[in-house]
Amino acid sequence: MTINEITKSIISIVSEYLESQGTGSDIDVKTVLFGKNAVLDSMGLVNIVIDLESHFLDNDIEISLTSESAMSRKQSPFRTIATLAEFINEQIK
Repeated sequence: MTINEITKSIISIVSEYLESQGTGSDIDVKTVLFGKNAVLDSMGLVNIVIDLESHFLDNDIEISLTSESAMSRKQSPFRTIATLAEFINEQIK
């Protein structure tokens, strides 16, 4: 799976979640997922993490977005869609 495919998956899942919450928004690689000016609150982030892990598992790719390596990073992989895609790509490799 390429970084572009990973990014498209994240954008799709985040967009679907936001639409389900009635807060649809234009989503791209620079979209802030969590923190200041983010499109997600803490519960939204939890939902996205679960949906992403399930999505990749459905494609026979096991990832853990709540691993110690994710949580102990100086900069959170959940900052933007791009940083999350990079983190997932690292896990897949």
